[in-house]
Amino acid sequence: MTTDKKKLLVLTPRLPYPVIGGDKLRIYHLCKALSRQYSLTLLSLCESREEVDCELPDDGVFDRVERVFLSKARSYVNTLLALPTRTPLQVAYYRSRAFAAAVARLMPSHDGALVHLVRCAEYVRKSDKPRVLEMTDAISLNYSRVKQLKNARGLKSRVLSLEAKRLHDYERTIVNDFDLSVLVSQTDKDYLFPGSHARNVLVCSNGVDLSGLPYSVRSMASRVLIFIGDMRTVQNEDMCHFFAQEVLPLLRKRADYRFRIVGSISPALAERFRAYDGVEVTGRVASVADAAKDGAIGVCPMRIGAGVQNKILEYMALGLPVVATSLGYEGLGARSEHDLLIADTPHEFAERIEWLSANAAEAVQMAKGARAFVEQQHEWGQMVAPLLGTLDQLLG
Repeated sequence: MTTDKKKLLVLTPRLPYPVIGGDKLRIYHLCKALSRQYSLTLLSLCESREEVDCELPDDGVFDRVERVFLSKARSYVNTLLALPTRTPLQVAYYRSRAFAAAVARLMPSHDGALVHLVRCAEYVRKSDKPRVLEMTDAISLNYSRVKQLKNARGLKSRVLSLEAKRLHDYERTIVNDFDLSVLVSQTDKDYLFPGSHARNVLVCSNGVDLSGLPYSVRSMASRVLIFIGDMRTVQNEDMCHFFAQEVLPLLRKRADYRFRIVGSISPALAERFRAYDGVEVTGRVASVADAAKDGAIGVCPMRIGAGVQNKILEYMALGLPVVATSLGYEGLGARSEHDLLIADTPHEFAERIEWLSANAAEAVQMAKGARAFVEQQHEWGQMVAPLLGTLDQLLG
């Protein structure tokens, strides 16, 4: 079937399916919006044979999908080889000759490229076609925060310090080789380009797909505390350990609170979390809404990382009152004490959650206002509109 649509090659370091987790949600919904105007080809790296062979949904987002296997062993070798150089380890980890060959084969038949994260930037850095770099977060900001944790000591701390500096230099310069770069929040942009207009850098916040996130009035009586996120990321694992170790015990002294972790997770890590008193782990689910159906409150105890948190937007859409750290609240645009509550210490978390449990009417009212906030401020079409306009200009 012929089409008059311009063709975009989308490069991702990870397969965006299943669509659960912050970075997967973002690139998927950006592509879903783009697919209404462009014909998209997805070229994705996969770290397992299961990902390479798994059946993908017939959702109409991508007209063509190609997958390239890159083993973890090869990625570890890439990372070791990069240590004596100035290349960020994040970039070296995703080096693949097969992927580069696929890019070289596909690029001539496409009108431009959309690259997800700096990890894939090198593959089209020197291309003469229009290129957009979807950076999402300032990853160097994330790493600079990780190394500040109390348990980041010794070799780990030194590696993180090294990587944070390399990434910061790389992120600041890589934008010069792209026609447009996109960040999720003004905080990330200001970190990388303080005092600079950075005209070829666009801020495009996260949105939320309300069609799969039905609002419902919550009962605080269930005392089920919901966490949604891909547990293969450092920041999500840190959030859940912090909450399970330091917050949940305080709450369980007062009532039968349970902490439910929803999202992809390795079997070994799932067992570690189930060993905590009061913790439930669902693993990957077909429906986040169903997994959180009996939830009372959504929590985002974020201590490291950067960018707008999709999980908070999902909580708000579902009608879950939210308690988040100041860092999790960063760049969101919501009103503290009106759309959500802020807590930064274990005792503050326990107090805010207990207050919501004891004041059900106020909790429901807060959740209702939060749902209105995401409807008005974070619908994907609205978020993507500036990117679509700029992309139209780039592709002529």
